[in-house]
Amino acid sequence: MAFADVVVIGGGPAGATAAALLASWGRSVVIIHHESSLPSLAESLPWSTRKLLRHVGLLEAVDTAGFHPNYGNISRWAGQPAVAATEGPGFHIARHDFDRLLRDQARSKGASMVEGTVTHVDIASSGRVECSTAGRITQYEAAVVLDCSGRAGVIARRGLRRADTGYRTLAITAEWECPEWPASERTHTFIDSYLNGWAWSVPLSATRRQCTVMVDAGLTTVSKAGLGTLYRTELRKAVSIHDRLAAARQLGAPWGCDASLYTCEQARDSRALLVGDAASFIEPLSSAGVKKAVASAWRAAVVANTVLSHSEMLDVATAFHDRRERWLYNECIRASRPFFARAAEVHRHPFWSIRADYHAIASDVLSEAPTDAEIASDRDVQRIARELRDARTLGLRLSPAAVAGRVPVVEGNEIVVREGITLAGFDEPVRFACGVDLVELSRIASRAGDISSVIQGYFGRVASIDPRTLLLALAFLVSRKAMQNEPSHRQ
Repeated sequence: MAFADVVVIGGGPAGATAAALLASWGRSVVIIHHESSLPSLAESLPWSTRKLLRHVGLLEAVDTAGFHPNYGNISRWAGQPAVAATEGPGFHIARHDFDRLLRDQARSKGASMVEGTVTHVDIASSGRVECSTAGRITQYEAAVVLDCSGRAGVIARRGLRRADTGYRTLAITAEWECPEWPASERTHTFIDSYLNGWAWSVPLSATRRQCTVMVDAGLTTVSKAGLGTLYRTELRKAVSIHDRLAAARQLGAPWGCDASLYTCEQARDSRALLVGDAASFIEPLSSAGVKKAVASAWRAAVVANTVLSHSEMLDVATAFHDRRERWLYNECIRASRPFFARAAEVHRHPFWSIRADYHAIASDVLSEAPTDAEIASDRDVQRIARELRDARTLGLRLSPAAVAGRVPVVEGNEIVVREGITLAGFDEPVRFACGVDLVELSRIASRAGDISSVIQGYFGRVASIDPRTLLLALAFLVSRKAMQNEPSHRQ
């Protein structure tokens, strides 16, 4: 029997990231990973992923690995062409190379790597994981077990996960050599919807691309023998991609993989956490699968580190992970709906109407604070921010309705329980928005006579941040009736 603080099942983006973080924090970590024999998927990591990779300490390694840059996407969705360019480069990656890079990073931080297959897990009485390595059975015991095994769901499939049966998606893909692809488009992903499916094309180099069609496995007759014919038939419907492949050469036979959605009933079980794709698989249309996996891994690592340091925090910390994991899945479902609805209006096919009408939102997942982007685009917040900025004096005070509550938040590499503010429209107190500590901001603003004093007070007491962000957070509090502005009481 070998012992470790944490056993990680699976060495993909979620497992490797969680292991690297925990090892860098001084925890003993064992990754049990079995290399897949399937061909490598290509994925597009948007420019926004850089911030997350920097936060988890992986950006430098990914930057220097030489992945093909990603400067946005070109689409023909529901018949409408569009270009979405980014401020800087993201990454187009082959998953085998990317995952191997992250595992190397985990090893460099001190994590141990075991090439093997998990044969048994006991989390009822202890965190015991049994694996087969080169025909030999080895047992590990750990304080925390992270299931990062993706769709296989080594722990997740034991009643913690459910398939979302509203629709099933099959991805069929092949690689192409495309020397004639337009030079100005060689760093862009292509997305094209058509009558009964959609396609995307991810560049892995200036001349090499992976082109994938997404079909409904329940509405399409699929056989292994006819996979090549089906792939060519569907690809011809994706006009913007097919036309650019006129002078290209397909490299090898196409292959298929399940891209159907699923989520978890709960993302925790005793001392085990479901992480990344083990917990849920989001709509491929989002191109956010890897980003979600890395974010999930960071959160799981923080939770595991908390439990190792403070065993009394087990329930609070694991519940925090469970709620955030399921909330994120719900948000991804909501985000995809408008795209499916637009396609359904134009294409008028069950492929799209089924997806547009799908409502697999968990009712027990509480409302979370809005994202930074949602706050910044809220017209009420924008209006109030302008009024606060231009006001000669302020008379901000906490509303009687904005009572304080207790809420788990991340501080450094641990979960702690802190005060939060009760806001209209949310089911639990909120501590942070736009990266701003709302509790401290409300206290500072209640004593300040103008916006300059608010900014200076926050800089001195909490941290120096972009004043525009601070103003948006303050306007958010006012818009949610948590603070009232009565300048006359200052005079």
